[in-house]
Amino acid sequence: MFVSQIKSKPLIYGLLVLFLITVILLGACSPETGKPQADGFGVIKPAVGDRAAARVNETLITIMDIEREAVVQGLIQPEDPVIEGSDIYVKLLDELIDQRLLALEAVKRKLDQDPEALSRLAIAREKILGNILVERAIADAVTEDAIKRLYKEQAKIAKPNEEVKARHILVNTKQEATEIRSLLVGGATFAALAFERSKDATTRLEGGDLGFFSMASMVEPFAETAFSLKTDEISQPVQTKYGWHIIQLKERRNTQTPSLEAMRPRIVRFMTFDEIQRLVTGLRDNATIEREGSPAPIQSIKNSDQ
Repeated sequence: MFVSQIKSKPLIYGLLVLFLITVILLGACSPETGKPQADGFGVIKPAVGDRAAARVNETLITIMDIEREAVVQGLIQPEDPVIEGSDIYVKLLDELIDQRLLALEAVKRKLDQDPEALSRLAIAREKILGNILVERAIADAVTEDAIKRLYKEQAKIAKPNEEVKARHILVNTKQEATEIRSLLVGGATFAALAFERSKDATTRLEGGDLGFFSMASMVEPFAETAFSLKTDEISQPVQTKYGWHIIQLKERRNTQTPSLEAMRPRIVRFMTFDEIQRLVTGLRDNATIEREGSPAPIQSIKNSDQ
């Protein structure tokens, strides 16, 4: 199956979600003194490749700040740009300006020295550092070469999947289905009978056409019967939980291996989960973890969630 399952646990999934949505801006410290810079919120000059978007009471908001906020709010995908002057750009810049004004006022009132604030800032710092570690690990693992390599490996083992195109007429009783089959064998038009007699409201207006489908996508014994027919052959009445069917096979085909671009999102998602799981599992393997408050005596636990 072509990268159809992601090896993950609830913990790993939670970490991925946390990584994707947790971006909290903290005050930067001067490399010379270790104290907050004059603005107290970010760099005084934009980083290489970044540009100023606004200055608020001499503090800086950059284009990258806006793009990070857009990712957090789910407005763009990571690494996608925000078009300057667009509605999204204007909206987010206004929000960041308001956020900066509130933060500056909080510092002015010395709320940043409040014990609760310090505790919450410490938690935010922990999350950010963890996110940065995960981000770097994923960037190292999920490269273009790695994506292409996994695609080639999966393409080699992927089995062609047969699909058939069929149409059907659905009725309530076997007697009615038998009657309809006799009419079809006698030369009646399938599409006309489907329109007149089928109780499948989804397909009756299309002459009973179901399009192409795989064996796994239809209930049994409908699927087995459809795949056993020859082209244009009409089945005997087939019963499912929906009623009685008369099926006619129209065409067969083998599905092609999906292209790299079609599979890229699924491959990237799989590799991302896999790398986070590998990283966290490795850290747990080499950590001493003591859980307090449990009925059992406190003891060193390794791989306790495996």
